[in-house]
Amino acid sequence: MSDTCTRILAAAEGRFADYGYNKTTMAEIATDAAMSVGNLYRHFKNKEAIALASMQCQLQTKLDAGIEAAAKEPDALDALTAFLTTRLRIGHAHFAGTRHLFDMMALINMNHRDLLLEFEQRIITALTKIIERGIEQNRFADCDAGQTAYDIHQAALRYNNPVNLKYNSLPQLEADLGRLIQLLYQGLAC
Repeated sequence: MSDTCTRILAAAEGRFADYGYNKTTMAEIATDAAMSVGNLYRHFKNKEAIALASMQCQLQTKLDAGIEAAAKEPDALDALTAFLTTRLRIGHAHFAGTRHLFDMMALINMNHRDLLLEFEQRIITALTKIIERGIEQNRFADCDAGQTAYDIHQAALRYNNPVNLKYNSLPQLEADLGRLIQLLYQGLAC
């Protein structure tokens, strides 16, 4: 992604968080990105395209960080913990201070549900690899890794939901997630 696009997305994310998607204009994004509105339209056809690109970047950043954290852990249980905890921390850092959240969520849920489903599948794929590693290490019982990854993803949705991230403290969410991970491990252990 070009530096200009990165600057535009940063400006838009700030506007969307502080004023809401519906109240943000292309002119305000252009001003915040230190460019003309015409130049902004050379990069994005409309505000919705900016919002979609912003959400894609956020989801990819969170996924990449989780995968990277898991890869650093040789033990599969530690990798699972790192993956889930890293994603929680990044999501909380992003959404905890967001004043206007619901119009952006509504836009993505209504018009771009396919993006959310695509990333859900990417998350499940990353979890599947961790589960397979745990089976190979004899840390986890032999199971259908893909189904188990799906089930873990479903169980951990609370720790990725923007509303939960906004209205719950990070220490509380981390403590809750820690208990969930221990429960998951009890079910996965050999």
